[in-house]
Amino acid sequence: MAHLADLFEMARDRSQTGRRALADKVGDFYFAGHSLSDRERDLVVDILRQVLRDAEMDVRRSLAERLAPHAEAPRDLIVTLANDQIEIARPILLRSEVLEDEDLIAIVRAHAEAHQLAVAGRPRISTALSDVLIETGNTRVAETLLGNRGASLSGQAMIRLTNVARRVPPLRSPLLGRPELTPELATKIYWLVSQELRRTILDRFAIPRAQLDAALQATLQDLIDGTRGRTSLTADQLETVERMAEAGAITPQVLIQTLRLGQIDLFKALFGRIAGLGPEAMHQLIAETGGEAMTLACRALRIDKGFFASIFLLSRAARPGEQIVDPRELSRVLALYDRLTPESALPILQGWRQNPAAINLVPLRRRERPDA
Repeated sequence: MAHLADLFEMARDRSQTGRRALADKVGDFYFAGHSLSDRERDLVVDILRQVLRDAEMDVRRSLAERLAPHAEAPRDLIVTLANDQIEIARPILLRSEVLEDEDLIAIVRAHAEAHQLAVAGRPRISTALSDVLIETGNTRVAETLLGNRGASLSGQAMIRLTNVARRVPPLRSPLLGRPELTPELATKIYWLVSQELRRTILDRFAIPRAQLDAALQATLQDLIDGTRGRTSLTADQLETVERMAEAGAITPQVLIQTLRLGQIDLFKALFGRIAGLGPEAMHQLIAETGGEAMTLACRALRIDKGFFASIFLLSRAARPGEQIVDPRELSRVLALYDRLTPESALPILQGWRQNPAAINLVPLRRRERPDA
């Protein structure tokens, strides 16, 4: 046991340099193939424990890196290191096979994001551990877990992550890459992803059109619920509007539904997206006194006359102080709608995109023909 005597002699040196040398030497004895009896191995572990108690951070980090890949490393030391500062714990959390689910679950619940992210990056993660990681509610942890092909996700976990992904855009793409994804879950985020990802969904699953239409209604309802009582849309809500526009899902029926529910700000965002008009221009469009601007915009967008009448009436009634639209006003704008053509209206709409103030200068009310 002469070599162990050397270790005990080194253990007397409590300087940082001495602690580092001792940690390296102990690692050599423990992992470099030395033949040790059970008693000798226990003594080496006792020295390792002493090193952990007294060593500076860089010594503990070096020891963690040495211990992380070894399946025979002492469990209590591994658990201690895994609960240390993240710079020390990370290699253990990522690679050590000594840690059991109960250890990892306790660590996830006891520590903050950095430890949770490291656990989510392990090569293999059980469904039980995945469930606990998802329970943290941390978006970065969920994104890391979804991107980890070594993680097993339960059906309930996939449902929960899909519901979160409806509100959190970064989760959508990795969610669609999961083997556990079902057609029902893919449909829930169909209208929220890019055109490329929608094609991916349809290539992977045969989803009936009726199911996609129902999902669109759910997406619209989420927008309506999320914008109630707000004067502006969040960045995530505006991204949903953008995705709906890309998919051609902002239809006259959707616009009318939004107005009927009194969501004028959401209507402005939806109509503005398909018309190419920003917030200032949409404010001018709604506020314009005679209604000619809304008529011209709808005609340029080739909105059917019946739908236009509903949009006009509902948008006018949504204006502050206006509850009833004069029937003569409706007759006048319908007559204007008939005189206009999409080809003559479109250049004017394009001009408004550059100069929203021009919306208040529409000289159509008394014109017999739009191209006169």
